[in-house]
Amino acid sequence: MRESTFSFWEDTEFNALPGKPLAAADNAYQGRAGEEESWFWEASSGDGTYLNVFFAVYGEEGKARLLLAQPGKEVIIREVAAPFTAATDHLNVQMAGNRIYQEGNLFRLEWRSEEPVLELEYEPHLPGWQPGHGRINYGEKGDKYLFWSVPVPRARVSGKIVLAGQEESFSGHGYIDHRRYNFPLPRTLGGAILGRYYTDAYTLLWADFWGNLLYSGEHVTALYLAREEEILAATGNLEVQVFDRQTKGGLSYPAELSLQAGTTPLIRLDIKETTALGPRLVTTMGAQGLYCHFNGQLKLATRPEEEVTGQGFMETLMARD
Repeated sequence: MRESTFSFWEDTEFNALPGKPLAAADNAYQGRAGEEESWFWEASSGDGTYLNVFFAVYGEEGKARLLLAQPGKEVIIREVAAPFTAATDHLNVQMAGNRIYQEGNLFRLEWRSEEPVLELEYEPHLPGWQPGHGRINYGEKGDKYLFWSVPVPRARVSGKIVLAGQEESFSGHGYIDHRRYNFPLPRTLGGAILGRYYTDAYTLLWADFWGNLLYSGEHVTALYLAREEEILAATGNLEVQVFDRQTKGGLSYPAELSLQAGTTPLIRLDIKETTALGPRLVTTMGAQGLYCHFNGQLKLATRPEEEVTGQGFMETLMARD
């Protein structure tokens, strides 16, 4: 029997409800049976250094992965699989000597299992955000679901990186998101794109999840835009158009795309010059995909004379089954 698409894209707690503020406990390990839960931390600096750390837990086992890309050097990837410990009242997850945690308003990342060693502090520039209640329902009764929230849309990041015995200071900006789902993503999703775009003044986040043929390929989208510390828009009224694709390592990614949000003010982001940085970690119930860097131009209808150039990062997810 064909599953209804109604609960997938209409009866959703993702973009049809007002945004729900995030509390410290929302960012913590939830520990629900049958769920895979993950946290994605990202940071970049003005010299072109990019890094991300991904923690995922399922049952009693955890996986963690570090990706470090520096100009003119080979991309470094480190992975560990180990039991984990986690608090449930605030974010504090540890495995194999690595740790992500929240202290008051600050978020801290420690990667110590092997070099490169990281010690980074994230000071949020904007409050946490999630579209609606952050949940997309799948299936007849929404018994399959995916949560996506952003504890840190933008942060000032500082700390150090130790590589080959040499310590370097790090200063830049960063992003953190939190995901939970109770089904193998490739069996329901056709794909997804999660993106971040930054200029000195603007922060733009977006998500585009689409179902497989069983769900008629329907899209569920969300967009967030802030200028300095003022939130200008948070909406599900978003159209994503992909004009060109490239391939790396057998995985395709958008090389040129446009985002248009039917909000007040009207928002358009044109993305070009996309570069694939490396593959994402494939977890027990996760999907394969790529991390990408891009340059983009932001236009607001209320400021037609202003065309802002910035850069950002995308993560793609695609079915592998």
